[in-house]
Amino acid sequence: MTTSDTSASILVLAQHSDRWFASPDALAELLRLEGINDLETADLERLTPALIEGRSLVVVGPADPSPEAVDLLLAHVRAGGGLICLAPGEAFASALGLTHHLRGMMHGRLRIPLDGFPDVALPIRGWAHQYGLSASADGAEIAPLLDPQGHPTGSPAVLELRHGDGTIIVLAYDLAASTYLLRQGNPLLAGCRASGFDRMRPSDLFDGWHDFSTAAHPGADLQCHFFRTLVHRAWPDETVLPWLWYFPDEAGTILLLTSDDDWSTRDEFKRLITSCEAHAAGLTLYLVQERSVMDRAWLEDLAGRGFDFSIHPDLPPPTLPLWEHRLAGHVRQFQETYGRSPSPSIRNHCITWSGYLEGVLIESRQGFRFDTNYLSLLPQGQYYMTGSGLPMPFVDLSGSVLPVFQLPTQFSDETTLGDRGFDWSLNLTPEQGIDLITGLMRQNVAGQHSMLCVNAHPVSFATYSAPLWEPVMQFARAASIPVWDVDRFSRFWQARRQVRLKPIPKHQITDETRLLVSEFPGLSVRLPNHYH
Repeated sequence: MTTSDTSASILVLAQHSDRWFASPDALAELLRLEGINDLETADLERLTPALIEGRSLVVVGPADPSPEAVDLLLAHVRAGGGLICLAPGEAFASALGLTHHLRGMMHGRLRIPLDGFPDVALPIRGWAHQYGLSASADGAEIAPLLDPQGHPTGSPAVLELRHGDGTIIVLAYDLAASTYLLRQGNPLLAGCRASGFDRMRPSDLFDGWHDFSTAAHPGADLQCHFFRTLVHRAWPDETVLPWLWYFPDEAGTILLLTSDDDWSTRDEFKRLITSCEAHAAGLTLYLVQERSVMDRAWLEDLAGRGFDFSIHPDLPPPTLPLWEHRLAGHVRQFQETYGRSPSPSIRNHCITWSGYLEGVLIESRQGFRFDTNYLSLLPQGQYYMTGSGLPMPFVDLSGSVLPVFQLPTQFSDETTLGDRGFDWSLNLTPEQGIDLITGLMRQNVAGQHSMLCVNAHPVSFATYSAPLWEPVMQFARAASIPVWDVDRFSRFWQARRQVRLKPIPKHQITDETRLLVSEFPGLSVRLPNHYH
């Protein structure tokens, strides 16, 4: 089912502009998150008949294209192709069969009235246009646009139109920009100190940004899932587009378990390690640079038993000017001490941060590919602070896709359990924490299909948090939810991005809807729900 060297079935276009996150590659990452990799990207200004020929679907970011480009896109649809447009401009909207009301709103909401999506008003970040259908248009609303308080606006958030033999889907907002703003926080808060804590943290970027009413729902992930559904709705009738499932071995979700060293004792490490092995749980250990009790022989033994190791840099202020020097020194120390390089994920001590994305570039230059610093933290956020659990590459404001995946962390010992004297804690009892975390895991299995990454310090596990994490591990094992370390999952996730599934002619579809992919163990393929 993997493709040959033929042209991709999906063409992703974006108009060159100074809008935030305006690039076809940034838009394409939303499809890659959904296991759809049979795509090519190009600037909208480069659209030619040869470029669009043979495509099943064209996705266009926010734009008001030239008349020549609009003619090509509409000819593609009339001939039976699919077209998805994000926030089309006035002239483009009119050509599509819409009336642009020349107004809209900032930070509206979306309720997705489809099976498998929660009945909540998910937050949108950025501007949403208000459109209406022209008198001659053949179309209908898929999802309504709500105002910031969740009230109906009378305008659609998503529309479906028929044009000739093809289908056009129109989103009233820039889904790509909204996704990155939800995940990465407010760029206007770069360098701001909103939490009152000693060091800047990623949570400072979310002041006034997080929506507590939907904290239990990964809104950014869900809207990307919705995007995949729209791709299938716009898809031409003669073929079906398969896509890659999110988790290994068809699991409904996954739990990633990490542990920040924080100068724990050997006995405290052993307590956590023993429990992980008893529950068949993977674990990533982030080691401090100085005075860690982990020595080379012990690390080699644990690595041979499946444990994952990386670094836990300490970056006190002034953070930015010294970040690269300190990080490079810690990498050298790890290599010299343990005779190997750290694995490619990283979390900073005290989840220290600086600015917006400069730290991501520094991490990339030092060889790191997965960042776990975006920890949900009061007072700015709880549960799904970034609206997400699934890993996705960071994207800068110009739309350049950076070579580091944001892997949000939802829970840690001290952010969850009470009686520790921390202002940022949910202050739950172990029983309340178990109910909350396993409830989110059940929710993911049942239909949301996001994931959790959690952190258990050895010292905390040994002294007070084992009554939380051991039942969570027990629940995961009983529910057949994998508990993996970050490195193992990162290899799975990277392999998933490399498999390119081509459309299948309808007459070749069998009753088998779960097709294994031989390129990487654990990968599996799904077909759209209406073909199951």
